[in-house]
Amino acid sequence: MERNLLIELLEDGEKVSLYSPHFEGEVYSEFEKFLLAYKDTYPKDIQQIVYRLDIIKRDGAYDRHFRYEGTRRDRVMALPSHLETTSLRLYLLNIEAKILILGNGGLKSTATYEEDEILHKEVRTLQKIDIQLKQREKEKVIVVSGTELLGELSFTINEE
Repeated sequence: MERNLLIELLEDGEKVSLYSPHFEGEVYSEFEKFLLAYKDTYPKDIQQIVYRLDIIKRDGAYDRHFRYEGTRRDRVMALPSHLETTSLRLYLLNIEAKILILGNGGLKSTATYEEDEILHKEVRTLQKIDIQLKQREKEKVIVVSGTELLGELSFTINEE
């Protein structure tokens, strides 16, 4: 099934800007859905992830803040880093350490995200976005300018 989405700006920052995929026909972006889904059941985990995002916005989106997820070919990472322990994982794309595209996530109850259907789906969604994003960057249809993502930010991905 093909779905349309827009990479929308959530917060414009001096060192790091936050974006999130927003699927056509849905009220909230993927990051907003993550916050709403877990804020009541895992408030300390959400607080830890938001705290880490605040540090990243202040200092920059360096690799030390994240867990590597996905494959070597993509830019999928997860919060929290190995320095912190939470039951939740938030998946994201880290673009040139200046732009974070915050996806969705979920409860981490398996050794790897591939073992969990929900987490695997969230990572795959970001991987599909990343493939198209890289292609558009290569073609100069999308350009990273400082902490801004400029260009055509509408995508269609296959969710199968």
